[in-house]
Amino acid sequence: MLRQFSDKRIWLSIPLGAAAAIALTQFINIIGLLHLFPGYVQDVQPKMFMLPLDSGIALYGVITPVIEETIFRWAFFGRLKKYMATAAAAIGSSLIFGIYHGNIIQFIYASLFGLILCFVYWRFNGVAASVFTHSAANIVSYVTALVPFFSFLGTIQGQVISCIICFALMFFIIKYMYETGPMDRSEVKKYIFPQK
Repeated sequence: MLRQFSDKRIWLSIPLGAAAAIALTQFINIIGLLHLFPGYVQDVQPKMFMLPLDSGIALYGVITPVIEETIFRWAFFGRLKKYMATAAAAIGSSLIFGIYHGNIIQFIYASLFGLILCFVYWRFNGVAASVFTHSAANIVSYVTALVPFFSFLGTIQGQVISCIICFALMFFIIKYMYETGPMDRSEVKKYIFPQK
């Protein structure tokens, strides 16, 4: 795990997580999924954001990412990729991650976010980077929901602008991480093909 920190690019996992949280949340808002599933807004969201800011950051920004990354990336994804193509393991573990969240909105969000977390785990060969990515995403989600300064993100203009900017930022960070990743082409092939 400590070897991951020798690669300074690991710190890019933090802005990647922040951008992913905003981009995916705004995408869900823009396509109108919250209107299709009003029970999520009425029942689930209030429970998620009922803690004070500091307690919410501790729970969702530290405790939850460590537990979920250990289970879903290290245990599920890390083990599955030994028996199947890494991409298939990423999709499978991400779908399980989405189902675990228990409702359709979070299923879509968590499944897509799970793919990003699997990429980061794979890129840095360990759970530390995916914990950073997950922590950053959860903290940004919690802070932007509770701090009035970020109310612009709730307007349609704010949703569209922030979604475009954050998807672009995600694209460039992922591209950079991939292109500066393992130079051994056999390692890259393992991401697509079974590791036999």
